[in-house]
Amino acid sequence: IALPLGLFVGHTGRGSVVTDPPEQTAKLSADQLRTNLQATDQGKALLQVAGTPKCGVDLRYLEYRTVGAKNEATNATAAIMVPTGSDVACSGQRPVVLYAHGTTAAKAYNLARWTDSTQAAAGEGLMIAAMFAAQGYIVVAPNYAGYDKSTLPYHPYLDGDQQGKDMVDALTAARKTFSGIGANDAGSLFITGYSQGGYVAMAAHREMQATG
Repeated sequence: IALPLGLFVGHTGRGSVVTDPPEQTAKLSADQLRTNLQATDQGKALLQVAGTPKCGVDLRYLEYRTVGAKNEATNATAAIMVPTGSDVACSGQRPVVLYAHGTTAAKAYNLARWTDSTQAAAGEGLMIAAMFAAQGYIVVAPNYAGYDKSTLPYHPYLDGDQQGKDMVDALTAARKTFSGIGANDAGSLFITGYSQGGYVAMAAHREMQATG
């Protein structure tokens, strides 16, 4: 069937979803997350900083479409963390955190698999879950183009134009799946990141300003 170009681009271009709903890779109650945190020194330190988890976490694995540094079409993946539970902080309309991760040389880096202790993203993923999702924020955390099962053969490291677009595309795609995974977006957005991710967060903000 021949599709109008605009319709074709809308379904397969930047910010489109490859698999909807995103795969559930883990689901932890607030008690299970607290037990997880208490098991390591890093986790105990996070408990002191973030406080006791109010919410459980429904962890999802999103694949979306974006572009590389040469504006070539590619795919990338991200984690979505949806707060769950009966606490007032965990239900109803929730704010969204768009999180940019730090520099890593681990090609298989995947924040949607942080519950696997052998995953290079385990430490940073646990931090995001404890600091944000367990306190009632919906989290969208891209792995970036070039990582995980992205077909891009390189990562556009500190390429502000590409990385800003990548972050926006991940958020755009994630929001398209929210209604099917119980994520009730309040419409407020917090963009943050660590190390390389600090740069990427600013690039994302610039991209959002530029595109309105």
